[in-house]
Amino acid sequence: MKKFALTTLFILLASPAWATTFFLAPASSGGSDSNSGTSASSPWLSPNHPVNCGDVIIAAASTAYSASDFGYGKWGTVNCPAGNNVAWLKCAIFDACKIAAPTSDAMHIDASYWGVQGWEVTNGGGSNACFAATPNSSTSIHHVIFANDIASNCGSGFTAHYNGGGSASVDYIVYVGNIAYNASTDSGVCASGLSIWEPQNHDTAAGTHIYVAGNFSYKNFDPSPCAGGTPSDGEGIIIDTPDGSQSGLPQYTQQIVVHNNMVIGNGGRGIQASNNTAGSAHAPIFIEYNTSYGNNADNTNQNTGGSCGDIRLLNTLNTQALHNLSQTAAATGCGGYGLYAYYLATGGNSDVIDFDWGASASGLTCGIQSPANGFACGIHNTFGTSAGFASTAIPGAPSCGSATSVPNCMAAMITNFTPTTAAARAYGYQIPTTSPNSDPLFPQWLCNVNLPPGLVTTACGAASSSLPAPPTNIGVSIQ
Repeated sequence: MKKFALTTLFILLASPAWATTFFLAPASSGGSDSNSGTSASSPWLSPNHPVNCGDVIIAAASTAYSASDFGYGKWGTVNCPAGNNVAWLKCAIFDACKIAAPTSDAMHIDASYWGVQGWEVTNGGGSNACFAATPNSSTSIHHVIFANDIASNCGSGFTAHYNGGGSASVDYIVYVGNIAYNASTDSGVCASGLSIWEPQNHDTAAGTHIYVAGNFSYKNFDPSPCAGGTPSDGEGIIIDTPDGSQSGLPQYTQQIVVHNNMVIGNGGRGIQASNNTAGSAHAPIFIEYNTSYGNNADNTNQNTGGSCGDIRLLNTLNTQALHNLSQTAAATGCGGYGLYAYYLATGGNSDVIDFDWGASASGLTCGIQSPANGFACGIHNTFGTSAGFASTAIPGAPSCGSATSVPNCMAAMITNFTPTTAAARAYGYQIPTTSPNSDPLFPQWLCNVNLPPGLVTTACGAASSSLPAPPTNIGVSIQ
């Protein structure tokens, strides 16, 4: 009880002076939507209440929560005139609010301006999503954050996508500092650890709209078959079809950043950006400072016809992979093909793979599927030298009960996949710091949001509309 009180005090102090704090608990602990929600003794049962951006709903530590209280229709309207913040549903103690074996998607946000932090969902290998954001009507949703959450043994881990009707979809989606473990078990769809599928423009404001940063996605394997055929996903992270070509949607044209994640030992690619070629305008996609190791591990069921990269650009333009550390664990995979650290399959000269570190057991580092359409692997890459990871042991299912945050829980993985090759340490995942930082790709709207500390390095003095100059993409590195 003392720990809960201290945590509550911290939340109250950390919240803006104008914010309101509410309380929530499962039904077994007195939670009811007829309560006032203004005290721990009168908690709400669900977030289905009108609130304001900046407000915090503190969820009592409990393993008795039900997915039925966090699904479609259970998220209230958030008043957010400035359009640059969220209302938080925050567990009072990290990893102490849990939903187990839900019979529907466990945490499914269908309204704008919501954030969820500190929760864990364990699906027991079922077909449901652990954390999802999808509109439940013809109106798209936007400004949704999942931060410091844990998805384990899910049909899909973290997913935000088009709802399959009209053109309602998502924008301003943020995944920061989460765990996705064995989170693509649904045989009804081909899923991944963290995915964004067919987003739609909420507005045309400059800067990063979709931000996937500081996450740990590992051992995600699609079942065979999934969606009635050979598995095609099982990625650690996938940016899927921003050009809308799978469903005939308008092109999504806003900036997407995949930054400072660890993607380890997944059945499919570690990171994949795919289907960003239709139409005349293409979303700028930046894949930077990620550590990718030992992916394409499902050699039996995955067969991509040879375009096997730990980091893969597939049918995508205007996509840059920079400062990543990518290394294979085996010489062959994807049905017996050679494994590459990086691979571009159908792109063009607006794509960039440069200033990266790459190594492969096969000696294949940067592959290109013909026709290259003017693309060439950059001349500033460091290829062919192992990063010399301290260990390549991949942890098992996350057990974070004694941890203070996701990065703290993942300390062993961070240590294992820290390079011993000194020159490689500037590439891939970097431990977040509180030092002043200038990163033009950091979403500036997040500077108004009370993110949990230590998940990402914030850069709130940088103008997100000022993009870095792309490197000169000429010459072909030795492969």
